Amino acid sequence: MDIKLNRGMPGMPQIPTQLPTLLMVLGAVSAGFGLVLIFNPWLLIYLVAGVFLLIGAVLLMTGLRAKKMLG
Repeated sequence: MDIKLNRGMPGMPQIPTQLPTLLMVLGAVSAGFGLVLIFNPWLLIYLVAGVFLLIGAVLLMTGLRAKKMLG
């Protein structure tokens, strides 16, 4: 089945023209970030700690707002 990307199939949304470029840029950035992590393993410690701090802060704020809503 041959699908022309310009017209697409009936009833299917068209592929955005910037999608391949966006995917290539995101892939290159991810690969570069992976190389940085390979050469600087201590950076991974701070990234993981930062993610847990962010999740904890979001949960804490959500709990405080829920407590305020309940009275």
